[in-house]
Amino acid sequence: MNKVKGFTLIELLIVLVLIGMITGMAMLSMGTVDPRDQQKLEAERIVKLLELATQESIAQGDVMGLELFKHGYRFTVIKKQKWQPESTDMVFKARQLMPQMSLFFASHQQDVSLEEQSVESIAPKPQILLTPDGEMELFQIRMTMQNSNSTFVISNTPHEGLMITSQDNS
Repeated sequence: MNKVKGFTLIELLIVLVLIGMITGMAMLSMGTVDPRDQQKLEAERIVKLLELATQESIAQGDVMGLELFKHGYRFTVIKKQKWQPESTDMVFKARQLMPQMSLFFASHQQDVSLEEQSVESIAPKPQILLTPDGEMELFQIRMTMQNSNSTFVISNTPHEGLMITSQDNS
C-alpha cells in the first residue's frame, strides 16, 4: 500500500483561516493609514472639543479660549485675571498633531500667523474665545497634511455654526 504524503484539505483550510485572522488583527492594530482619514478624524475632534468647551463655558459662566499652533492646540482659561493653560480637565489637555499635519488660522478673513509650537513659559494668547453667552467670533482653521491632497476646513459660520468642509488640492 502506497502512502501519499501531503496535507489534507482540512489542514490547508485551518492554516488559511489562521493566516486570515492574524492578518486581520494586524490591520486593525495599524489603525487608519489613509492621510485623509487621519485629517478628518482630527478635524472632527477639534469641532467636538470646541462644542464641549462652549457648553462648559456656558455652564460655568467663565470664558475659555483655544490657542492654536502650527502643529497643535490647547485650551485656556482665565485665572487670576491672566490666561492660563487648562490643566484641571484632561478632556481639554494640550494636543500635538502628527508631525506631517499643519494648522492655519484666519479670523475676519485675514490669515493669522501661528507659533511653531507651544512655549510653556510664554503666557497663552488664545485666538478663539468661548464666552458664557455661547457666542464665538467667525473664524477658519485649515488643516493640511504632507501626504494628502485634501485640506480640511473648520469654520464658524453665522448660519450653520461650526462645520467641517474638505477641499481637494488636486
